[in-house]
Amino acid sequence: MELQFRETKALWEGNLEQPAVTFRGNEAVLASIGEPFQWADGDMLGGNWKPPVGGNRFYLVQLAFTLSPRGNIKVTSADFCLTLNSQSGKRAIVFDVFPREQTVEQKNAVTLGVGANFKLSPVVEASLGKADITVDFGYVVPVIRVEGLQEPKLCWRYSKHAKYPLTGSRRMVAIVSLPDGMKTTLATLSLTVSAEGRFGPFRVSTPEMEQERLRWVVGER
Repeated sequence: MELQFRETKALWEGNLEQPAVTFRGNEAVLASIGEPFQWADGDMLGGNWKPPVGGNRFYLVQLAFTLSPRGNIKVTSADFCLTLNSQSGKRAIVFDVFPREQTVEQKNAVTLGVGANFKLSPVVEASLGKADITVDFGYVVPVIRVEGLQEPKLCWRYSKHAKYPLTGSRRMVAIVSLPDGMKTTLATLSLTVSAEGRFGPFRVSTPEMEQERLRWVVGER
């Protein structure tokens, strides 16, 4: 089964802000976070789906953000984080993600497979004796690393690269695991950027007042 990525509209759009507002003239980092999409385990794997031992459910989540620096701004790093809330002592975790780590230029398009073990891997690996779907991920741009696998909070950390400035859109996928008895989890997205301008380095984030717009539900009610 081939899963097509969906074009997204913005979940949130605006200027990233410093905790203490400082006047910076026409320099700003305009950003947007795309509306997330999700697919349930049974939808992904069809007749090959068998609930794992323990009764966990799994969801494939598509995420995206866009950076549009204004003025003479150069973005040096960007941290995009997904946080999952716990409920009644149960906690959801980020089971697997892509991209996970990228330190060299990826010149070819990447096609991912999601195996019956819900691990994301290149389709050549994923198709060996596994029930899988494939997703065309396009091209991966370095430099990326992640922190928080199999924990309730995971962050993709992007760093500047001489050939690829941190502007434009970035797309990610995550496998979220919910324990037996937990039908949904409240997820929160955040974006923090370090940049340099004519007044020196600075760090900005999604505004605290916009947190409600950056929350959404993973799972099936």
